Amino acid sequence: MDTSSGVRELRKQAIEDLTREGRDPERYNVNGIIRDAWINGNGSAEVWRAAVDKHRIQFLVGDTVRVAVEIDGFEEYLYGRIEEFRTADNRTYRRRVPNPPSAYVELFERYSGALRPLSEITPEIDDFEITSEHEEVHRGAPAHNFGIFHCASGIHGGYTPPADVLVIHRASGIERRFCNDCNNGGQRARLGHQMWWDRQMCRDTIQELTEHPEQITGPADDEDADASRRWADAFPYLVPAKAAELYAQWKEHRGAA
Repeated sequence: MDTSSGVRELRKQAIEDLTREGRDPERYNVNGIIRDAWINGNGSAEVWRAAVDKHRIQFLVGDTVRVAVEIDGFEEYLYGRIEEFRTADNRTYRRRVPNPPSAYVELFERYSGALRPLSEITPEIDDFEITSEHEEVHRGAPAHNFGIFHCASGIHGGYTPPADVLVIHRASGIERRFCNDCNNGGQRARLGHQMWWDRQMCRDTIQELTEHPEQITGPADDEDADASRRWADAFPYLVPAKAAELYAQWKEHRGAA
């Protein structure tokens, strides 16, 4: 067997092994795995696993990701899709490379994109906790609906299928239930953007509590203080840090009293 045919056979074998392990071969530098595991390595299971971990490609064109974008003086976390990878001097790569310096992300909710180093880009899936246990997904479902929640994506027609997963946005705690077909990067990005949309709606309150965090600890008969506390209970993930600290102390003292 000549060298070229030997490499082809090794590549075929590596792709088959990755597929059998439930991995997407497109997300791996297969040539690098072959070199480290079988050509330079002894082919053992440990060497194979090390090579696979080393040569996994974290980002591909089309991936849904999250980036930080400054909007009206606030740092917002927005989601988008990787359109292309860029070189160090901002030229577009014309071929696939394992570790490009940066990527251009087309944002879902903005008319512009964002060019960011790969170190400042996060896979959207990292922002969510996903549960598929039936009991947990449908805990608290209404009895009149046979104890079942339906998919909350809002994209289904006449019949909305039962939910298969419970998806929780880690930063805010906001959750949605989706069917398996709707549990994708686009729908999860919509869920993640809820925190941004809520902040747009609550800018005045956030600014007020940023400048006057002590307002949240006012007496019970103070209408402004009471309104601030009701708002903080509804949007705990938006409360400025100092106001959140004071409110936690206020509740602790109230409980002790």
